[in-house]
Amino acid sequence: MDAVEATKLLAHAAAFDNRKPSKAASIAWAEALKDVPGDADAFAAVARFYAQPTQDGNLDGTRWIQPHHVRQLRRQIRDERIPDGAFTYPLPASSETGAEFVQRRRQQIAAIADGRLEAEPIKQLTDGPHPSVADALTGVGRMPDHVREALADALPGRKAREEARLRGDADALAVPCPWCHANTNDPCKRRRAAKGDKPGTWFHRTSPHPGRTDAAAIAARACPSCHAPMGVPCAHPDGRFHDGVHPGRLSTRPAA
Repeated sequence: MDAVEATKLLAHAAAFDNRKPSKAASIAWAEALKDVPGDADAFAAVARFYAQPTQDGNLDGTRWIQPHHVRQLRRQIRDERIPDGAFTYPLPASSETGAEFVQRRRQQIAAIADGRLEAEPIKQLTDGPHPSVADALTGVGRMPDHVREALADALPGRKAREEARLRGDADALAVPCPWCHANTNDPCKRRRAAKGDKPGTWFHRTSPHPGRTDAAAIAARACPSCHAPMGVPCAHPDGRFHDGVHPGRLSTRPAA
């Protein structure tokens, strides 16, 4: 902003606060706002300042706009034109370097802030994938049966888990073990049970502890015998909790 532009801006402010612009004031304002253009946004900043209510009980007649107000409010006006979310970037006519991308992006943002260009938001995809893509994705993330069977013979506890799945039993490894405290998806553990096992060493069991099997059944299904809902232990007719689960709960298919 030069002295001429500052003079026009002070004349605009005088319409609100009745100040008496002077040559000295124009020079001072031009120096304070030398990096701020005397554009329409600077004039809009003055109007916004006087459109806002007073603070701290000041009277309207004692409230004068200062250069820092113009700078702050002009930046606020320009920032409001830039959307919060992502917006599209115009494709270059040819390939561009990283530095060229940064320069073009800055020019685009400046044009949006000036009001010369309207930001175009990135449109959200609402339709599903193309049928060819959907067909290609069919089965992704699902383990084929022959791979399951091969892994069942190679990994501890996997065989028992796959056999339970084929029978329709609840997946015992889907819950932690209340006996050995094995984490979810980890096989149950034992201290030692075979000759030659080192004392104090944990070993993986090939089958889950019975209590873990019961806990999995309780978590996965309701009981057809005592009608205990899913997640609630089985109970006797007198209301006491069953030590374990009813046999029918173990053989019922898991809830979908």
